[in-house]
Amino acid sequence: MALGEATDNMAVLARSGEQTVRRERSFVWKLILAPLVVVAVALACAAAASAGYVHRALPGLTVGGVAIGSLEEAQIRARLQSELVVPWNAASVTLTDGAHTWRATNGSLGIAPDVDAAVAAALAYGKDGSLVDRADAWIDALRGVGRIPFAMRPQNDTLDRWVASAAVEIDRAPVAGQLRVGAKGLEVTHPELGRIVDRPATVAGLLSADSLGDRDVALRVRSAYPEVDASGFDEAYARATAVTTPLTVRVEDRTWEESPASLSTLVIIDRVTAKPGELPAIPGDAIAPSARYRYTVSLANERVASWVAALGTVLDHPGKSAKFRLNAEQVVSVIPSESGVRIDQEKLRALFLDELVRPAGASREIAAPAAVDKSAFTTEQANELAAKISRTSTFTTSYPPSFSRHANISTGASQFDGVVIMPGQTFSFWELLGPVTVERGYTYAGAIINNRSDENVIGGGLCQVSTTIFNAVSRQGYEIVERHAHGYYIDRYPIGYDAAVFEPGVDFKWRNDTTNPVFIWSWSGDTSLTIDVWGIPTGRTVVISDAVQRNFVHPAADQPADPAYPPGAFVDGRDAFRTRTVYENGQVLHQDAFASHYAPVWGGPAKVAAAAATP
Repeated sequence: MALGEATDNMAVLARSGEQTVRRERSFVWKLILAPLVVVAVALACAAAASAGYVHRALPGLTVGGVAIGSLEEAQIRARLQSELVVPWNAASVTLTDGAHTWRATNGSLGIAPDVDAAVAAALAYGKDGSLVDRADAWIDALRGVGRIPFAMRPQNDTLDRWVASAAVEIDRAPVAGQLRVGAKGLEVTHPELGRIVDRPATVAGLLSADSLGDRDVALRVRSAYPEVDASGFDEAYARATAVTTPLTVRVEDRTWEESPASLSTLVIIDRVTAKPGELPAIPGDAIAPSARYRYTVSLANERVASWVAALGTVLDHPGKSAKFRLNAEQVVSVIPSESGVRIDQEKLRALFLDELVRPAGASREIAAPAAVDKSAFTTEQANELAAKISRTSTFTTSYPPSFSRHANISTGASQFDGVVIMPGQTFSFWELLGPVTVERGYTYAGAIINNRSDENVIGGGLCQVSTTIFNAVSRQGYEIVERHAHGYYIDRYPIGYDAAVFEPGVDFKWRNDTTNPVFIWSWSGDTSLTIDVWGIPTGRTVVISDAVQRNFVHPAADQPADPAYPPGAFVDGRDAFRTRTVYENGQVLHQDAFASHYAPVWGGPAKVAAAAATP
């Protein structure tokens, strides 16, 4: 290429480069100036608004979806009235809580758009603040995103009353859980959360809307917690229910069924104040009580022990001591002994304390721990003693003819027929007698209650049995542990040497303080009872003093008549004293002083025969 051509080409390239640079610089300036132009225009418009739109809304502005751009106040109001208020009044409102529904219209509820506020907001839009703020408002208006929300206001109390009527259907007071033991067992009230309509929140929801159309509004409901809710109730209820589950206790082939009502007596239920953090927190939107409580359930150890002892009475099958079959003079044969079964009460109590609180099904069965109960007096011992024993003492008492009294005396005496009292064993009248019930042959007869006859006592007359046994055994010198006098003197008993019994609290007891067994037999006649004591003679000498009587008291004239005595019949009250001295090997073994206080008794004053009529 020639130098001239090269020079020309370089000139052309230079001019082309300068044009390219100028174009690039022009584009950059356009990028910089375009926004500035828009801003300048917006600022110019914002500035112009103060002059041209002082009494008009900015162009493109809407209120609740109604176009009001460039309209003046009166025009805005008219358009909102026709295009906002009228459709709004006719729109339906559905209030619901999911299960209940209430329907009305905005107009019927007195909910109206606040036109005055909307007009004022529309005219003020883009008219205040900094120039930049006003420019932004103009841009939004021109872009069609300048919107004025419309607010509602209640015109009267119709809305409040509508919400209140819904609350009447929905509101439910909370129910506190209750757990206690009543006469028929557990008495339970399960806790329930309450429901309280949040009226202010519901009204606020009804006063807010996003459109002019029909709308659904949720009823605002708050949970109301009781003082004892499920968290303070359920665990205790489950524990109490476990304890009162119907129970069968089994010992070999014998069973005992305990009902829920009976088992509930073993339960201790306490309502205690819940400590902070002890129960789960109540949700923040719920209504909390002023104080929270919880129930605790435990077993009453003493009641469980008493119950186990009672079960032992029912389920124990005590070993039966050998007995003698005899006539009035000698042993005829030996009735063999029998082994039995006896509950281990300590183990059973521990088992109950652990097992009763465990959850169970509809019922439960517990096998009671038990052990063999050997007889106190075996067949071998009986065979060895058969030729050695003899009747060592006997005593007989009589009573007036009476069917009911004879039934009670003969039935009671039969419980002691053939009884063996082993060395060191204490005889208790009530323990050996057993239950006094109609089913066992007892009937109603007279007894002394508080120093006065009561003719309607089941088992009346059993004191005849205890007094006869007392007189028979005391003459052999056995230790007398407990003895009581009657309320008033009964002349068919030795004075000062009777033995009254009454349940509860008045027993007759004596102890076999020898090294040999003692055997008792009873013989009942129509109007008499004989108690024989058999054994190996004690070798003791017994001296019973005559009765010393003092402090005689005649029934007072105003003393109530006793139903057991006819008018005119009486027995003076007195104090009687007798002693019993027991000698063994020439030494005093027992020295007993029996003091008896007898109250006066009578059938009231004697009836005076009417004077003969004179002619």
